[in-house]
Amino acid sequence: MWASLLQAITGFVSRSHHHCPPPTTGSASRIRNVVLWAMPELPSDVEKYTQLPSLESYFSNDFLPPGLLKDHSTKDGTWGVIRINKGKLQYTIGDESFELTPSYPGIIEPDVKHSVKPLSDDLEFVVEFYRAPV
Repeated sequence: MWASLLQAITGFVSRSHHHCPPPTTGSASRIRNVVLWAMPELPSDVEKYTQLPSLESYFSNDFLPPGLLKDHSTKDGTWGVIRINKGKLQYTIGDESFELTPSYPGIIEPDVKHSVKPLSDDLEFVVEFYRAPV
């Protein structure tokens, strides 16, 4: 079953390492997006340059800009990390939703539409912004 699913998605079926090459990067990317969609990863070469709200403050149910609840995106080249201090937050990217917790942050890719929704009354979180060094 998995081989036929993989073939339908990528046109690749692995019979042996000697007869078939491994999937290309494009094929792996299609598999990630269709079958095993996961949280994006923050690139290792970016640096934090700011955080909202500022240090020693958090977004919460009482302090949450309405724009965060609707689809929005960061500018080109700007990555983000949604860090939960307390509670739970729903993070939606397109049709995929993730439940963010203190042990599971959300990664925001540049120019990708996303939104958030509080899932607990005790919610506290910040958004850190990253970019490539200048």
